[in-house]
Amino acid sequence: MGEKEEEIQEIHDLPEFSWEERSLHLLESSKLDEDLAKIKRPRKGGKKHRVRCMSRPMAVPEVIIELQDPVGRESALRCLSAFLLEKRLEDLENYNRTGHLLLHSCCTMALLLQELVSFFRIMVNQIPTIRASKRLANVLTLYQCIAANKETRLEFINTCVPNLLQPLILFETPLEVFENVRAVALSVIGILCQAGDSIIIQWAVNSDMVEICCTCIAMGNELTKVVGMHILEAIMQDESGLWYVCSPESDHVLQKILTTLEHLGKNLAVDEDPSPRLLFHIIRCHFILCYDMRGYRIVTEKLPKQISNGYFLDIVEDFPLIRDLLEEVLLIVHRVYDYLPENLDDVLYHHSNVQGEKETRSHHTNALCNSDQPKLMHDQIVCS
Repeated sequence: MGEKEEEIQEIHDLPEFSWEERSLHLLESSKLDEDLAKIKRPRKGGKKHRVRCMSRPMAVPEVIIELQDPVGRESALRCLSAFLLEKRLEDLENYNRTGHLLLHSCCTMALLLQELVSFFRIMVNQIPTIRASKRLANVLTLYQCIAANKETRLEFINTCVPNLLQPLILFETPLEVFENVRAVALSVIGILCQAGDSIIIQWAVNSDMVEICCTCIAMGNELTKVVGMHILEAIMQDESGLWYVCSPESDHVLQKILTTLEHLGKNLAVDEDPSPRLLFHIIRCHFILCYDMRGYRIVTEKLPKQISNGYFLDIVEDFPLIRDLLEEVLLIVHRVYDYLPENLDDVLYHHSNVQGEKETRSHHTNALCNSDQPKLMHDQIVCS
């Protein structure tokens, strides 16, 4: 087998766990996401090639220049994306430097945009191939690098390239691997939004990212749903984003979020092997909505029954982080009696220890019931 055939085979041999790595590695994942991500299959193939092609100090600029060669572009894209996935944590300085080089080097952004346009043509004229989809994923990995750099992310938004990812995110195809590409495209938006910059959040709101995320959560695979919910949470954790979602003028947006979460909860309830991290993010979204008074009132009225009636008790007991967050939500919306009537003393005692308080059960519950706005505890759960 020649070198070219080996490179093509390496593209097709990319292990499935790499899609998790590509999609979630720069998102501020919850502890639950991180714990689940530790269970991965061993890597296979490609390692020697990656080390060889990026071993010299000037390799990154040289490989970026190689993007201008149409014949070698696919190999250069794969080499750069592999380097970025490996070095994002152990060599942050070079990771950020690569983001600058990608954005500011001559013709590079135009060439990456050309790759997007080429894939758009495939979307219109035929079903995308696995090879084309993974080539696009390598381009998106480069966009992640630019989005993650605090000095380039605003310029990146001004190029309007993130807006051009919307057709990719909403594209429907029977090709299974494209669902993972959709998740990687969504992760570029997630990386931008998690920065917490008010300008970026306003851009996301104006670009209908909330509605787009709801659509992806409804139709995507588990990885797509997780990334979409990360984006929703990042937008709602910003004051202006939460105000947009919960304002009366945007009632249709809030109702769409709640409907999406309710349907997702129902699907988990009938799933033989429900996903703990999806359950966590459903609860977390309701928790964040309670920061707004109007959102709190609506969550109090419309918290899904599957969440409040103890249906997922087995999962909750296996994951303390989910249990703690669920207890907070149920205390806030006054539904804890419906969920854990036999264990209420333990629940309240647990939260009293967290707060460093020694009130009695009745005093603790009355304080929650009589407050003008729910006292939200465990802020680290929202920020983790």
